[in-house]
Amino acid sequence: MQPKEVKIEEVIRQKIEIPSAPFVIIKVIDLVQEDIASISVLEDIILSDQGLTSRLLRIANSPYYGQSRKVKTIRQALLLIGFETFKSLIVAAALKDLHKNMETIEQKMWEHSVGVGLCSSLLSLKTKIDTPWEAYVCGLVHDVGKIFINNSLPEQYRELYYRLQQGKENYNSVALEKELFGFDHTEVGALVVKEWHFPEKLLQVIACHHDLPAYDGKYYETCKLIKVADQICNSLGYG
Repeated sequence: MQPKEVKIEEVIRQKIEIPSAPFVIIKVIDLVQEDIASISVLEDIILSDQGLTSRLLRIANSPYYGQSRKVKTIRQALLLIGFETFKSLIVAAALKDLHKNMETIEQKMWEHSVGVGLCSSLLSLKTKIDTPWEAYVCGLVHDVGKIFINNSLPEQYRELYYRLQQGKENYNSVALEKELFGFDHTEVGALVVKEWHFPEKLLQVIACHHDLPAYDGKYYETCKLIKVADQICNSLGYG
């Protein structure tokens, strides 16, 4: 590790609370690297979290799925919704739970993450870069560092958010974060997921999707795909 990286990590640790890794996220993220995972494995992961279990059962019983009989078990919900969709719902729900609050700013952040995840998944079908599931998860977590900055420095982050929304200054989020905090969300996110032992691909996407010209690693195409999805969602107002 370079001295500059050590210094940035020290600054981040002084200002940002880094929580323990959520069990559900870690277990489901592990499935990114598996081609096949049984329904029983996924069912056990979900049942370990009572809040997540209740939330997913509510989704399965929503009018969207039009069931005449109530879905009472996670296994029934899995069979109804589908394995890949269910995995995506779990990661999205678990990511939302990382927010300490869920007000306007946090809701916008979460909507952007989900939008980039879905857009990345669709782009992967066209480009054949990664599987749709891998692309979805990469897109979903690409800005995870923003969550931890907002959780730890809510007043300062609110100032940053509104300055960016007003668009009166020629800033991007990374530049303004550097000015206000001394670090940016890519550095915070990379530090957190490194400590959480996320797969290297996710770490690289989080760290490098804003700085592609400086990145020439083996996950360049994935980072590029996430950057494009990010730009599309920003242009559509999701974020």
